[in-house]
Amino acid sequence: MVKTKVKAKEKKKKKEKDDEIHIPFSYQKFKMYGFPLIVLLVAFIGYRIRMETAQLKYFVDPDTFFHYEMYRLAVHEWIPKYFAYAEPPAGIKVTGSLGLYMIPAALYKFFAIFGITELGFYRMWPALVGFLTIIAAYFLGRKLHSEWAGLWAALIMMFSYANFTKTMSGNGRGEGPFMMFFFYAVLFMTMYLDEKDFNWKKALWGILFVLTSVAFTSVWNGSQFGIGILLVFMAVNAILLFTWGKIAELKTFIREFYPAFLLILVISLGLSYRGIVGIRSFLVFALQGFVAVVALSAVMLYGERLKLNYSDKKHRFAAVVAVGILGFAAAYLYFGPDLWKFMGGAYQSNPLYQTVAELAKTSFRDIKMYYSVKTSDALVFFLSLGGFFLVLLRFVRKLMKGDITGYKEVFLVAYYASSLYLLAMAVRFIFQASGSIILFAGIFIGELFLFVENMKDTPTTKAMYSIFLIILFLPLPIVGAQHMNQIASYYSRSEQVTPSWQNTLLWLKNNSNPLDSATSWWDYGYWIESSLLSHRRASTDGGHAYDRRYIVADFLSHYGNRSEVDFEAWELNYFIVWQQDIYKFNAISYLVGAINYGEYRNTPMFQPIPLTAIRFDNQTRKYYIQTRGGAVMPMMTVDLRSGRIVQGGAGSAPYVLYIFQNYGLLAYKNIAFSNFVRLAFHLPFSFEKWDAQKLFANFRLVHSAGDVATYRFRPFAVYMIQNLENGTWKIAYTALGGGKLPPGRHQFKLYISAFGRDIKDATLLFEAYNGTKLIEKKTIARNLNMDHLHETPLQFNLTVPNATKYRFVLIQDGPVGVIDGKVRVNGRVVDPTYVLGEGKSGTLELTAAFRRDYTANLTLRASIVYYVTPNGKDIYQDRFQLEPHMDIIDYIPVKQGLSVKAGDNRIKAQAKMPENVFDSYIQKLYSKYGKDGVVIVRKRIEPIFIAKKEYVIWEG
Repeated sequence: MVKTKVKAKEKKKKKEKDDEIHIPFSYQKFKMYGFPLIVLLVAFIGYRIRMETAQLKYFVDPDTFFHYEMYRLAVHEWIPKYFAYAEPPAGIKVTGSLGLYMIPAALYKFFAIFGITELGFYRMWPALVGFLTIIAAYFLGRKLHSEWAGLWAALIMMFSYANFTKTMSGNGRGEGPFMMFFFYAVLFMTMYLDEKDFNWKKALWGILFVLTSVAFTSVWNGSQFGIGILLVFMAVNAILLFTWGKIAELKTFIREFYPAFLLILVISLGLSYRGIVGIRSFLVFALQGFVAVVALSAVMLYGERLKLNYSDKKHRFAAVVAVGILGFAAAYLYFGPDLWKFMGGAYQSNPLYQTVAELAKTSFRDIKMYYSVKTSDALVFFLSLGGFFLVLLRFVRKLMKGDITGYKEVFLVAYYASSLYLLAMAVRFIFQASGSIILFAGIFIGELFLFVENMKDTPTTKAMYSIFLIILFLPLPIVGAQHMNQIASYYSRSEQVTPSWQNTLLWLKNNSNPLDSATSWWDYGYWIESSLLSHRRASTDGGHAYDRRYIVADFLSHYGNRSEVDFEAWELNYFIVWQQDIYKFNAISYLVGAINYGEYRNTPMFQPIPLTAIRFDNQTRKYYIQTRGGAVMPMMTVDLRSGRIVQGGAGSAPYVLYIFQNYGLLAYKNIAFSNFVRLAFHLPFSFEKWDAQKLFANFRLVHSAGDVATYRFRPFAVYMIQNLENGTWKIAYTALGGGKLPPGRHQFKLYISAFGRDIKDATLLFEAYNGTKLIEKKTIARNLNMDHLHETPLQFNLTVPNATKYRFVLIQDGPVGVIDGKVRVNGRVVDPTYVLGEGKSGTLELTAAFRRDYTANLTLRASIVYYVTPNGKDIYQDRFQLEPHMDIIDYIPVKQGLSVKAGDNRIKAQAKMPENVFDSYIQKLYSKYGKDGVVIVRKRIEPIFIAKKEYVIWEG
């Protein structure tokens, strides 16, 4: 019996021993080899989800159209230098974060071996970034916390909407590659710091840490986020090690991390001078911060030699605080208020930023949208908070025990805290914050698995708990992946470039000159420039010519003289208007002072109304709109079905109601008769006499595609012709009504609309044609002058021959040609919109393209965009209002009498800019409006060719 009991006990001990040896061994092998395979599968699923949008005809994100053009340049030129299609007529010097284009261009060279096209690879690139980031999340989570944290971070990133939005095919922005390279940089940093002895592994990890860090600085203009986190980590970790008396560890950290980080800063700064890295000013700041931390570290290491008391934690910390205060004071004296301006964009620091949706403050609604498993549960965000508090708790407990040798908690806390700070600043940082939020969500779940693994139960029991946790959390990636796949499928059916825009842009490509330019509201500039669409120059777009946005908005939001701007200074040929911009018109009208800030925030500019809500009262003879609160009468109704115009009565709402065939549209009184309303909806309604005739003379409809209309712009156009019959002036032609010239001898009045540009020393010609043959040409007037704000008709006698076509042609000096290549001064590539500073001189070299042969004068045009603030500069006051202006200050002669040919011309000349061109003009503005009433938006010095230019102002 005793023998049997002994055998039973031995058998039980053997089983427990087998459990202790066999099960943990299999478990560890599963984590070591099984987890990476699972992550690889998860990354592939994430890649497939992100590639759903590759089936779109075009790209999901508007900015990607521009990034694709830069990538194409990088494929052929390696470092893109010049882009002709932005900011006409000068084009732009391509600078800043060129790694965003050079890295995929280099990878394409490899993928091209397999027959993948330029466009095909570019569609793959964002999804490939997503794939690699998922894998990085696993390795980084494993390195910073545990295998389980890495696995769950990868699972969450696979379905994360916040991550998906910037890594789906068709979104080629820099945020996705930045996060990918940042994750790998941190991973290599930890491997480098963890390797105790200096050997080939440590050297390799250190090199990879530096290279991937430089890579993340090169792909995004917001990469100061990554540099900032490394700088904060460097300072905080050093201070903690010193405060807790870990001097040996501090010396090791200084010896290993400081040189690597310095190398990152120096290499990135060097590349910034080639335009490859776009955060030069922040890198200079970071270098200064680095020097400050080095100085602080020197004090920490050698302060006792200066009789500083380092006897305990309190004294050491007091020394750090004292040095820190002195350092901050010195920094503030050096930088002044600019010390706080590095995040200016997130703080909506000017009226233009106020109108950009992604710069709005982040709301909890945004958090629920981007950090949920499905719909709006915000579960990922809440899990990350749990992970953060657990890590913070462990960090504090270690501090209490005097154990601060683990730098990983320091980095994690700094990373998460910085991410939450950015997240609170602006919704644009949703994606960047997602890196730490996903990582900490994985850490929270990983903590639960670690808790089970560290239990003192048998391996079998622990395995059961682990299975329970897997069953508990497994729905997250399954449900999340299904939900994200549905979203991806929706995106893949939602072409951003609408059919009407596609029709318009392809028409423009096939029916305009390759040197033509077009503009619209800036959101669509990249579409206009894209080689996939119209491939024409755009006056303003998503990243360039911010100053021109104010001017375009000024034109759209006003009418008559108040709306006239010198579009010919941009050599504009086409203006495109989209009816759907009624939903952006609060921003558009605010940017030009058509409304104030209070109206921008609280008053909708347009409200579509169903016809069923509109009624006409036969007794009062007034129109009413039925609302939940009762009937509302608009201040005016324009019924386009019947042509009836009805004024509202007392107490009417401050809106004009336009009634179309199928719907009504309420337009706020300030913008109800604006150029936008008339051009977008083809309304020949004139609030002032002849105003509509003038508008539609200068802007002639040449193409209509549903809700998108394209107008040909003419700076000078005839809007009315009168001829004298029996002592009475009779209308022979109007821009909207048409008409013909009567043959024979007549006395005429020619009404010319000069849009934003004076007629100066011009010659007016009359031409008659039979078919294409010119049969008569007469000079009507010489030395003709007209103020565009005070137009007067031109009266003359003319014998009109019998012909099939007649034209009036105005000849005067005007801008011709466009810059079509890099601009150099003294052999150095310069910004073509600011080629030479005031008081500077040099040899100017450029390529200019012309439509025909000219004898032209090369000049440097100095112009300025500014706005006046009559109600003060506080942009958050309801009364805040602004009035934008674009003034040409001067044309500085460079080379006269140039003979240029149609096509490209290489031109070289000596140029010199006078001093104080802008300063003297700005002083005049200050005298006129007051120094506090003027905000300078941008100064330009552009090479412009002036020649005798023919303007066809009328033909019929």
